[in-house]
Amino acid sequence: MNAMRCAIVATFLVCVHAAGAACPPSRFAIIFSMGYVKDALPRDATGFERVVKAVKDAHFNVILCSHTAERAAICKKHGMLMFVDLLAKEHHVYMNPDGCRKLCASLRDNPGIYGYHLWSDNIAGTAPGRSRDVKNVQEWDGTHPAYVGCYKMSKMSAVQGMDLFGYYDFHWKRGGHWANLTRASHLARERKVPFLRYDDARAGIVGKGNPNRVGYTIATSIPFGLRGYMFHYAGGVVDSRTGQLDALGEDLKKVNARFASIGAELMKLDVPSAVYSTPITVGPNDKPTGAAAIPNGLLPVPKDAVFQVNAGELLIGVCRDASKHDVLILANHNPYRSQDVTLTLSENGKSAERYDRAAGAWKALPITKGQVKVTVEDYRPELLRLRILPCSAACAGKTVIEQSPARERE
Repeated sequence: MNAMRCAIVATFLVCVHAAGAACPPSRFAIIFSMGYVKDALPRDATGFERVVKAVKDAHFNVILCSHTAERAAICKKHGMLMFVDLLAKEHHVYMNPDGCRKLCASLRDNPGIYGYHLWSDNIAGTAPGRSRDVKNVQEWDGTHPAYVGCYKMSKMSAVQGMDLFGYYDFHWKRGGHWANLTRASHLARERKVPFLRYDDARAGIVGKGNPNRVGYTIATSIPFGLRGYMFHYAGGVVDSRTGQLDALGEDLKKVNARFASIGAELMKLDVPSAVYSTPITVGPNDKPTGAAAIPNGLLPVPKDAVFQVNAGELLIGVCRDASKHDVLILANHNPYRSQDVTLTLSENGKSAERYDRAAGAWKALPITKGQVKVTVEDYRPELLRLRILPCSAACAGKTVIEQSPARERE
């Protein structure tokens, strides 16, 4: 009987991880990194704390690093969660499994831990090994998410069981923005796990258009279900001589502020069930496209949906909150100019609310002749919550927005 009970429990645990994240992340993660395997963060406590204080001022709330008790205490002191790098030699997930197991077991239920970083590189033929690593870490500490990142989003689905995944994407230089986001969104919905991005901190000229470009990348990812991000570290952010933010750090501070203010609310939402786009006439470089068209790979709002966009060029993610209210995530296609947006609701639209960042609360929006107006700034997404009455005969056949998943188009 004892053996049978153990088998049942083990099967149940496997099924929980197969069905979705047993350990979802605790916050919208704005992750500071100075590399992994052997991070470039200061080894002495004074230097490490100076960096932590500086990046917290830039609205980072998680730090990726190898774990020591001293570092953990400093992070706790400043309200920074630790993303534990399990590629560090001292507790490498597959080269030093005993050391890794001991560390993970010691951190079980520790509120100062964001999760475990198991990989951020090419998956290629190593998916079975990465799946093994995930399984091991979940057995050693099932109270924090196990993260696997990949150089190419197209390879990510080969890994099994992760609580959190991510991918590299320097789309301003390499392209692939919409294709990668569509794949990530599909995998997030299929596995019921959230995803992160690993991005370029220097997508534009530092001190000029860089915040707009970096901000655009994050803002247009949130309608697809993004739950955090980190930047490729190539130097800068914190001046090693003064301990203050340098020009790049100030750029990232502007960007991070836009998302820190809605992060807690985003974590209350389901993975978006659909992502739509309006046609655009001005591209992300603030230049005319030549003709109104929906960006390649994205889908238009269905004609029979319960909302329509009458003005504004934007991306719309459709999801639900814990109370099963419909929430629209609106992101601007042009990170250099604000958009005055007008939405028309179906006749069953009862109320509309906008999330007020400053107040940290939902505020009612007036509905005038069935329309709602809101301004979507350059790279600052807006959250709208709609209350739609059950369909009557008058609206029979209307597309219920949460039942219209986006299709991937190459």
